[in-house]
Amino acid sequence: MAKHFWMLLLVSLPFVPMFGQSCCNAGGLSSCGSTGLLTSLRNNSVGLRLMAVPFETSTTSEDGYQDQFYVAEVSGRYQVSPRIRVSLQQPYRWNLRQQSSDDELLHGLADTRITGSYTLLDNKAMSDNSLIYWELGAGIKLPTGKYDQGIYYRDLPGNLNLGMGNLGYLLQSNLVFFHKKMGVAHTASTQLNGKSRDDYHFGHQLTSALTVFREIALSEEIKLTPFAGASVEVFGKNHLPSGNFAEGSGGHGWFGLIGLNAGFGNFQVGALTSRPFQQNYSQRAIVAKQRYSLEFTYFF
Repeated sequence: MAKHFWMLLLVSLPFVPMFGQSCCNAGGLSSCGSTGLLTSLRNNSVGLRLMAVPFETSTTSEDGYQDQFYVAEVSGRYQVSPRIRVSLQQPYRWNLRQQSSDDELLHGLADTRITGSYTLLDNKAMSDNSLIYWELGAGIKLPTGKYDQGIYYRDLPGNLNLGMGNLGYLLQSNLVFFHKKMGVAHTASTQLNGKSRDDYHFGHQLTSALTVFREIALSEEIKLTPFAGASVEVFGKNHLPSGNFAEGSGGHGWFGLIGLNAGFGNFQVGALTSRPFQQNYSQRAIVAKQRYSLEFTYFF
């Protein structure tokens, strides 16, 4: 049983190329993976997620700054056939740069993501007490978010933009192994970016996470699911219209995470915090700080 599970986990990894763009800024994917569907991938759902993703410079000089990315994202997931599901995610972002001279705030709708997924293994029994669920998906990121082509002339990075001004192509994998009341989940998403309308090219992006969880039933209606694990985000350098690398782009980060989902009938509240334990962003010029997420989900 365990041998079969690890073989399936390894099979899913080729669908997750190890390259990427940045996190929740500029319509990115990393750190935007939902934990609200950890044990409920087979359900239809609508949800609201709130996220805080901070960065700061590694220097204490007067030129130092802090980037605060705040996200409010509505989402929906619907089953159109026994094995096919479609989902939609629409974020609204507040991207704030705080520095000694002045603060810069950009806010508005970010890029819309639409995906379809196919269930390869629909709670397939691996033993008397073990089940496995595995789905693969593909989709598109639309250039619906506000994209400011002149942001670079204000000495601001392209990643501070609300949207990317381009089409992006999405690949994803969700794999969950259940054994009695415990389980292991592996999720991964990749976004391949086309050029923006001004020929700026955001790098491709990746996010992946591996978590261990346990379901605790307090009653027929109230269930708790604590979980813990690790995630990674990897992003390639952006390219200017000239073809040169954009200064300050590129990097990766590894995060330890811990969280709790509390279910009340068809309604669920989830909280998550993640802390970096290994990272290299912008040639170590900036540092990722502890992140927080709060999610509200209704299943139907």
